Amino acid sequence: MSSLPPAEGPDEPPSESPSDEQWEAFLRDAMEGGGAGAPKEASARDRLAAARVRRPRRPRRPRRPRSATAWLASAAPWTAVAAVVVFGAFQAGLIPRSSPSSPAPAPASGPAEAVSLPGGGTSDGDRCGTKGYHHFPLPAGTTDVEPPSAASPASGPQLSLSHYGYAADPDGEGGIVIGLRFTTPGTKKPLQVSRTLGGEGAAVEIEGPDGLVAGAHGLPVIWPSAARASASGASVDVSDGGGGEIVVPAEALCPGHDGDSVAKSLVPPVDSTGTVTGPPPYRLVVSLRDPAVGTLRTTLGLPAGGGLLSAVNLVPVARS
Repeated sequence: MSSLPPAEGPDEPPSESPSDEQWEAFLRDAMEGGGAGAPKEASARDRLAAARVRRPRRPRRPRRPRSATAWLASAAPWTAVAAVVVFGAFQAGLIPRSSPSSPAPAPASGPAEAVSLPGGGTSDGDRCGTKGYHHFPLPAGTTDVEPPSAASPASGPQLSLSHYGYAADPDGEGGIVIGLRFTTPGTKKPLQVSRTLGGEGAAVEIEGPDGLVAGAHGLPVIWPSAARASASGASVDVSDGGGGEIVVPAEALCPGHDGDSVAKSLVPPVDSTGTVTGPPPYRLVVSLRDPAVGTLRTTLGLPAGGGLLSAVNLVPVARS
């Protein structure tokens, strides 16, 4: 297989096919004799090279950067796939969902105004910060500064606090629970108070160094199921240490106070031996008024005192 002759250099234009005029001149010279040789026929390789030289080259256009629209168009399929993946992660809970701000939790106290309380009664919120306030005037000889004196044989019906503290219900709400204890020293006559305490309920005031921190009146009493009721069921025999409970709900607390902290402040400080060393930070006063109290007092030859009874959380302090 013969090889093709080398192509002309880049600066030498390749040979072209002879024109008609050249063939006519060649034939004329040949007939006359002594003419020049026949024109050389261009090889196939030469003809291809000539064609490339004659064909104008297209200028090479500079590569332009892709526009944002073209980029988004090419990325659209992958963007759709990514969106599906992210949505699935949200559905599976792998990515935390952003949500609008959650509603604030219920306040641990009520407003600084008188409001109706759940379960009955009215708060003393409009008296917040007041010092020495009591819904019921204290019985004669009783103050909220000193503990009551020891009952004398003829002192008549008495009220004391059997317990107090904070308690939360299953719903997360809570209140200060206060136990009431009635006694009738000096007499064996029964004391039967109405279930609604004369229709007025009980009043509670809790005062700190800066005034009232919680208060309510008209609070209903929760009588135990074992309480001895009268034949009509309208009254309860509280003789011989009988009693019930009242609950001060969170709505009866002044703004900035919570039931647990207030209840803890009702307990007096004690030393390592359990001896009370001073008054409690907060003073608790519970008062009520019932006609049966005044009636029993008069039968004992004592002033009716408007049927008022009052109890405080103060206890005698040990003296050296």
